[in-house]
Amino acid sequence: MMAEPTILLEGRGIDKFFGKGRQRRQVLFGVDITVYAGECLAVIGGSGSGKTTLTRVLLGLEDADAGDIRYRGEVLRKQTVKSLRSQSGLVFQNPFDSLDPRWRVAKSVMEPLRLRHHDWSPEQISAHVDDAFLRVSLDPTVYRNRFPMDLSGGQAQRAAIARAIVDHPTVLLADEPMSAIDVAARVQILESFKAIRAAEPKMALIMVSHDLGVVKHIADRIMVVHDGHAVEIGTAAQVLERPKNDYTKRLVDAASM
Repeated sequence: MMAEPTILLEGRGIDKFFGKGRQRRQVLFGVDITVYAGECLAVIGGSGSGKTTLTRVLLGLEDADAGDIRYRGEVLRKQTVKSLRSQSGLVFQNPFDSLDPRWRVAKSVMEPLRLRHHDWSPEQISAHVDDAFLRVSLDPTVYRNRFPMDLSGGQAQRAAIARAIVDHPTVLLADEPMSAIDVAARVQILESFKAIRAAEPKMALIMVSHDLGVVKHIADRIMVVHDGHAVEIGTAAQVLERPKNDYTKRLVDAASM
C-alpha cells in the first residue's frame, strides 16, 4: 500500500484585493490550493489571471485578505513565514534581476549561503556553489568568474536557478522562468529542473506558466486559474488531454504542444 503524499503547503479560501477605495478590486476569489512534497504543480492561466499573485500569497511574499495558508501543517504567522521564506527558492522571468551586474556570477549564487550560514567556511560555501552550478549544467570552472553581461539569456537563467537551489530549498517557485528565453535554451532549462527534482526528491516545484508545451514536460499536476478563480485542477494528463472547463479547453486548443 502506497503512503499518502505529504502536504507541504496549502491554502484554503484565499481572497486577495489590490488598491484602495474606489480603485479596490478583487484579484483572487476563495482559491483552494494544495502542494505536495516532491511534486511539480504547474499553475497556468493567461496574463492577469491571478496565478502569480496566488503563488506569492502561498509563499508568504504577500498577505491574503481572507483564508488560511499552512506550511507543514502550521498556519502562516510571523515565525512560520520566516521559516518558509528561508526554505524557499525563487526563480523569476528575467534572470538578470536575480544576478547583481556588479558581481561575478559565483558571488550572486553564494549570497544566500553567506546570509544564512555564518558558521560555514569559505571552502564549504564554495563546494555548495560548485554543486549548484553542476546541477544546472554550468561548468563552474568556466562560469564562476563571469559577469552576468557575459552570459546568454539561457545561461543567466540557469545561473539564477543555481542561486535559488544552492541552499537546497523545500519549495522552489519558478514564475514564468522560460518566457524570455529562446527555444534551444528552454530545453536546457527544462533538463536542469528535471535534474534538480531527481536530486531533491522531496522538494516541491511550483511552476507558474502560460506555456502548456513547457508544462506538459514537467508538471505532475496542473491548476488552471482564470479571473482569480481556480477553475480546474488535476493530473497533467487529465487537464491537458481531457479538460473539463471551457477556459481550459480554450487554453489547450490554442497551445501548440
